Amino acid sequence: MDRKVIKIVNEARWADGQTVRNRLEDITYNPMRSQEEFVMRMLRENSRTEYGRANNFKNIRSIEEFRDLLPLTTYEDYADQIDRIAKGEKNVLTAYLTENLWALDGIRQLPQSRWSVQTSYDYGFCTAYYMAGNQGYLTDGMTLNLIDNDMEQLASGMTVRNMLAHLLTKWEEGNNQAYIIPLDITNAAENTDIHYLQALYALREKHLSLAICERYDKMVELLRYIEKHWPRLAEDIENGNTLAQPDPERANAIREIMEEHNIGTQMVGQLWPGLRCILVYDVDHLNASFELLRHYCGTDVHFIFTGISSPIGTFTTALNMDDPQTVLIPDSVFYEFKPKEARNYNKLLTLDQLEIGHSYELIVTTLSGLCRYKTQKTLFVVGRYHDTPTVIIDKN
Repeated sequence: MDRKVIKIVNEARWADGQTVRNRLEDITYNPMRSQEEFVMRMLRENSRTEYGRANNFKNIRSIEEFRDLLPLTTYEDYADQIDRIAKGEKNVLTAYLTENLWALDGIRQLPQSRWSVQTSYDYGFCTAYYMAGNQGYLTDGMTLNLIDNDMEQLASGMTVRNMLAHLLTKWEEGNNQAYIIPLDITNAAENTDIHYLQALYALREKHLSLAICERYDKMVELLRYIEKHWPRLAEDIENGNTLAQPDPERANAIREIMEEHNIGTQMVGQLWPGLRCILVYDVDHLNASFELLRHYCGTDVHFIFTGISSPIGTFTTALNMDDPQTVLIPDSVFYEFKPKEARNYNKLLTLDQLEIGHSYELIVTTLSGLCRYKTQKTLFVVGRYHDTPTVIIDKN
């Protein structure tokens, strides 16, 4: 794709992010207003679903009534309904159009309504693009995408795939040439090593603006693969093959960089001078090995930890670069919290009742039909953004 067109695409991404950030600025000043609007709209628009009729949604008039009348739930409470949704049945858990299922643990699946997908796009991609653009990192460079795009098509027409891959293909279809790695790369990898394909596509392109990875270890895997196999990759880039046009100049540049490179040390800035920002989605599993990626990147590459999310929903969004602290999103789910030290669920708290320095188990009502659902995630409150708590994952 022409670099002028890529710059236009990136500027459009930044503009979308600005719109979402403006909304976030507004709703974080009075988060309980958004929470109440969320619940009442969900009840009103889903009152004619099977689940809404069974739980008398049409006669619930307040958050307090909603919390009093509906029980806490787990996956097992929805298993039969989810199976019916997967077979194409509508108006079971939600009236919102549902086209995709996301595997929860390789076996169980959770439905993703279109409204939920839009929220994930807004507070995952758009807010990240906003921050990258504000720092001048959305230039005319392309995007290195390391998202698993494996997909299963069910007989009902529903798809089963990673939410991030669903977002990339659904919202970026018209601009998919802005990505280094084609969005359908998984299909092309049936008879080829996926790591080779990713490394070849990544190395042949010098002009990158940012990288997107669901988990940071995917970026580490790519860099380690390049360290081990760069001679073959440089040769294929020089001579060309069915995947890449011959580019002797780029191949020689790669050789010069890698011949001087020491294993485990900075290489990102040398291979891709314009790559200044990496978007990381799985903040649940950041650990000490993340420092290895920092070594590879050096001080000129920054990270956006896009927030806490799962197949259940999108719970938080990023505020600052290089900061795992993210803010709860008042209009993405309805939150309830069990203090970590509490022995039971008798006295759940709402978003406005959280205290800094305390940990809470998260219970949510979502845009995809889950009501008062136990997420099995525990959050630690570290501060506030306006009047809304900021949190990190509690791993203790």
